[in-house]
Amino acid sequence: MNCPRKASDLNIQTVGDEVLVHHPSAQKVHILNRTAGQILELCDGDKTQEDIVDAICRETGADKAVVTSDVAQLMRDFAELGLVS
Repeated sequence: MNCPRKASDLNIQTVGDEVLVHHPSAQKVHILNRTAGQILELCDGDKTQEDIVDAICRETGADKAVVTSDVAQLMRDFAELGLVS
């Protein structure tokens, strides 16, 4: 998954500190925290996972090793849920 792409049928809306992701084809709604929502939005098929890590590190100032691990796990979770390919 070099350049993850979010599913084309997702409806994403930020509500307060949460991000609601309606996935009509799976008939599911997912509730993400703001950072996970940002990561999903960055999955445009053009950015690599490393690009996504760099963007999150720039925005949050978090440790790159921690973010790399967290993003890798989140990509696996998103793929399992059908949110990214």
